[in-house]
Amino acid sequence: MNYDKKCQLLVVGNSAVGKSSILRRFTQDKFNPNYFATVGIDFFTKDVKLDDKIIHIKIWDTAGQERYKSLTQGFFRNAQGIIIVYDITNQTSFDDLKYWIQSIENNINLQNKIIPAIIIGNKIDILEREVDNITAENFAKEIKYKYFEVSAKSGKGVDEAIKYLIKKVIEVIDKENKDENINKSIKINSEDENNKDKLKKDKCCNKN
Repeated sequence: MNYDKKCQLLVVGNSAVGKSSILRRFTQDKFNPNYFATVGIDFFTKDVKLDDKIIHIKIWDTAGQERYKSLTQGFFRNAQGIIIVYDITNQTSFDDLKYWIQSIENNINLQNKIIPAIIIGNKIDILEREVDNITAENFAKEIKYKYFEVSAKSGKGVDEAIKYLIKKVIEVIDKENKDENINKSIKINSEDENNKDKLKKDKCCNKN
C-alpha cells in the first residue's frame, strides 16, 4: 500500500508487562495468551489512516530484561515517539517507570529534539491490580505525559492510545518540516540581499 508519511515508534518497559501483546493487538488484532519474552529487539508494522492520510507505522519492540537495557537505549535516537508500558497488577513495573522516563529524557537532551511519549498501564482486564488509576494519572500529570489504561487481551483502549501518539508525532514532523522550509526561505532571501548589495557595490566602484 502507498503511504503519505512514515512514523517510527519505540516501546519500552519492564519484562512481562505486555509490550509485545499490545503491539500484536494494534497491528494484527490478535492476542496470544502464552507469554514469550522478546529477545533483544523485534518490530511490528501497520498502515494507519489518520486525517485522510495513510501513515506507515514501524514500532520497535524492546526486551525489558536488565541485560538488554543498553541495547534498547541505542534505539532512542531513531524513535519519533515512545510508548512506556507498565503492568497495573505489578507495582515494581510502575516504580520502574522512573528509570525508563529518565532514559528517554537523557536521550532527548542529547538529541535536542522533541519526542512525544505516552504511558500505558496494561492488563485492565485483571481485577486484582496493585496500582490504582488515580495514582498513575497523578504521576503522569506531574511529569506531563499522557496516560492511558488498556487491555491487550480484549483490545480495549489500545487503538486510542497508540493513535493518539501517532497524531502527536505527525504534528511534530509537520512543524519541523514547516520550520525547515521557513529557514530555507530566509537563507535564500538573505543570499539574494547579499548579492544585491554586492552588485550595488560593484556598480558604485566601477570607474569604466
